[in-house]
Amino acid sequence: MTWETVKRGDSFKGSNRPFISIASDHISFNTLFTKIASIDNSYNVTVYADSENLKMGFEFHKDERPNSLTLTQASSATRGVKRSGVFCAAQGVLNQYKWIKGITKLSTQDRRFYDPKQEQGKWTIQLCPAFEEKRARESENIPQDAIGIYRYVTDNGEIVYIGRGPINGRLKSPDRNDWIFDVIEYSVVKNPDMQVKWEDYWIEKYKEQHDGKKPHYNKVSGFGNNHSND
Repeated sequence: MTWETVKRGDSFKGSNRPFISIASDHISFNTLFTKIASIDNSYNVTVYADSENLKMGFEFHKDERPNSLTLTQASSATRGVKRSGVFCAAQGVLNQYKWIKGITKLSTQDRRFYDPKQEQGKWTIQLCPAFEEKRARESENIPQDAIGIYRYVTDNGEIVYIGRGPINGRLKSPDRNDWIFDVIEYSVVKNPDMQVKWEDYWIEKYKEQHDGKKPHYNKVSGFGNNHSND
């Protein structure tokens, strides 16, 4: 008889750290964060968005302000230890920004939990591009000037390539005519250095889940993680 450990579905690497999490209809601030930020449910929060750099900012205050959100107590118990954080209902906020809403659709849990930093009077979190734009391979609705990171996906959900650069131009490249995929998913990222960063990030995430292997056409073409034109 061989025993194996059953992994908890409600935990993730680094879950004992202060973090801010994003769900489909609310934003949560865990217990460790509320202690560091010295906040509780008597505070309100104003949420800020930096679309160019994929950042969110949070300003906590006692007074009511236009567009501020109310914090609500959220309690839970783990191994007999009571923990309490706060959250704010934020479906309306999340729906305004596709790059934020895309985060809530990611399949891996820890990609929705972010480490907060203090910057210019706000607590900020750095989100990752979530390939929130999806088009059929033959689509003509991709803006000609769209640049960023992208991935090619088959109908059965297999990711076969992760790249960066001019999204439409790469898609129409003659040397990719024979590549087998059905959907292109992409995020607009204008900064070239950030394109390199996030391409590497997602290729490494893929490798973590596939025994160190890259997507099929990244291996065949040699692109990805070598900072050549993708």
